[in-house]
Amino acid sequence: MASVNIPVLGGNKIEVVSERRDCATFIMTEEDHTIGNSLHYVLMKNPKVDFSGYSIPHPSDNKLNLRIQTKGETSAQDAILTGLNDIKDIGKHILETFNDAVN
Repeated sequence: MASVNIPVLGGNKIEVVSERRDCATFIMTEEDHTIGNSLHYVLMKNPKVDFSGYSIPHPSDNKLNLRIQTKGETSAQDAILTGLNDIKDIGKHILETFNDAVN
């Protein structure tokens, strides 16, 4: 089983555990249900994703496990990056809508 760390600001926060291109488990440190449920939601809206699920192994363990399986057209790593970008775009839209309403 291959394990790869994805570097992010402040250190390696995401570990990828994968044997296949279309299926992977991502272990995120210092994350909780907020990002887990958001990612699961946007991933399941992606027609290229077959399955997405997440779990928090234990409340005192500061980790989130996210499992992604795609239909083979795209890799699991591409799917999570697309999902994270979708969440960013949704956040931008909400902020712009709020600022327009306030101003």
